[in-house]
Amino acid sequence: MSPRRLSLFLAALVAVVGCDHTAADGVGAPATSVAAATAASSTSAPIGSAPASAAPAPPPAPSPRLTLPEEPAVVDLHVDTPWRVHFKGRKKTLPEGHATPELLLEGGVAGIVYPIYIPDYIHDNHPTIADADEIFDTIDAIVKENDELAFAIGPGSAKERRGLEVPAGKVGVFVSIEGAGAFAEDITQIDRFIARGVRLVGPVHAHDNDLATSATGKRKGGLTDVGKKFCARVYEAGGLVDVSHMSDASFEDLVPIAAEHRAPIVATHSNARKLRGHNRNLTDDQLRIIASTGGVAGLNLHRSFVRQGKAKMQHVVAMVKHMVEVAGVDHVAVGSDFDGGTPVTPVKNASKFPALAAALEKEGLSRADVRKIFGENALRMLYWQVP
Repeated sequence: MSPRRLSLFLAALVAVVGCDHTAADGVGAPATSVAAATAASSTSAPIGSAPASAAPAPPPAPSPRLTLPEEPAVVDLHVDTPWRVHFKGRKKTLPEGHATPELLLEGGVAGIVYPIYIPDYIHDNHPTIADADEIFDTIDAIVKENDELAFAIGPGSAKERRGLEVPAGKVGVFVSIEGAGAFAEDITQIDRFIARGVRLVGPVHAHDNDLATSATGKRKGGLTDVGKKFCARVYEAGGLVDVSHMSDASFEDLVPIAAEHRAPIVATHSNARKLRGHNRNLTDDQLRIIASTGGVAGLNLHRSFVRQGKAKMQHVVAMVKHMVEVAGVDHVAVGSDFDGGTPVTPVKNASKFPALAAALEKEGLSRADVRKIFGENALRMLYWQVP
């Protein structure tokens, strides 16, 4: 997006939001922060502090039931284990992979988001809503088979939904949807998935569909008409839209819809395009817009999204630092893509998060900053509109 087009776009967004953009649950940021988010250089602020270009730090989420320990604990916004179990034959007891229960606990992971990933290619490229039900059942089975896991959100309508108490020593499980093209057949069906516990919904995956164009798709354009209605429906039902995998045009189309619903924008597993020029990553302008809504962008550890070529710990740290400098420390999280991608060697599985925490602190981030990036920021999104 050109600077002039971005300026006009943000001005229109401010007009949509109005003067008061503070959500009832305390997540939203003032509307004026949207314009402010693009006003200043993103490199002027020291690491660990919110730059002048970022939105003010949002208040904490209301009374989450998942309590983080004092050490930097991870809440990972994207762990693709259900795909491995449902489509690739991995045992529900999770004896292998990047994020086995043992590796999660060893790495200080307190919470994970399991996506209902609905591949574009199944049923001759016609996935169905029934597939989403079946994959959700697989997630249920995984949690039941592993004593170390426990659901963190209970079922119920927007007024009835509650966070569940996650016992100490267990990993809280949240649920998302990745690639929701099948819901174009009946967008009202998303209501019951959100009522069952889905927190984040990505309309599109690797290929364009009837809801949106993909970052790696072929079509031009953004959200379709039904895609715009679908995203609005997600917000109305109490969920959040995940922009990871969306094309730039789809992202642009979502922003005023999110603003109308006073909702934060979330990219669960996308890095900074400035450092790694991949369409799946976010531009600096997009990072600022996400921050201005009170949302987060989750660090993706898939090697292709960190660096072209071999990625070392210094490259992962550089990615985090850049995202913090641009968006502010309150708007960066972790979305590893474990079990879905090929992780960078220094953080090759969930047990290696403490090494990443140590590397970040060595490079100037405070322990409090790392706690935000590793877990607190993600929880704010996952408990959005959850009493």
